[in-house]
Amino acid sequence: MGLDEQLAELLARLGVVLEDAPEQESQDERDRHQEHSDRGAAGATGTRARFSYGRRAREARAEQAEDDGEAERQASVEALAELSLFQTSREHYGVFYRLDLVAGSPQLRVFLPDESGALKMGCFLVRPAAGSPLDAWFLATREHRGSTSYDDVRDTAQQHLLFAAGELMKRLFWSGDVGEMRFPVEIEVRRLA
Repeated sequence: MGLDEQLAELLARLGVVLEDAPEQESQDERDRHQEHSDRGAAGATGTRARFSYGRRAREARAEQAEDDGEAERQASVEALAELSLFQTSREHYGVFYRLDLVAGSPQLRVFLPDESGALKMGCFLVRPAAGSPLDAWFLATREHRGSTSYDDVRDTAQQHLLFAAGELMKRLFWSGDVGEMRFPVEIEVRRLA
């Protein structure tokens, strides 16, 4: 396996789609690259790889996703977070967390050392299971139409609630078995990398 294939495989696990440049590039992009190579990019080859991310990558993956709900689950993973918190673990060496509020629901990403693979890091996505009390907390907070005073502090309340939900999801994650991918029914866990 060549370097390009290894890079493509590594980036694919991170959600980046590698495209073939000559067929995909617009004429303007080819002209800019030609101009750059004419100005002294010695040794440059005519074929370049382009990395697709953001909207284009989501569209490419959506075309490849099956109709069994995989596209919806993937969109939830890739959605922009309304609020994010980053933490390092005090209890587990080398572990850190990213806690997001996405579409009104908490998502926890657990990053931990892993001896296998090129990244040497494993990433797990932890979400509340549908119908769990954890999921209901955020739904109730988001749908409540109260006074203007409540609306003024809603963001602060969601931040504190997200922090509490993160602590609960962390404890539920660590009470499960990462090797066997068996966890309590209140959370859904998916390995991302």
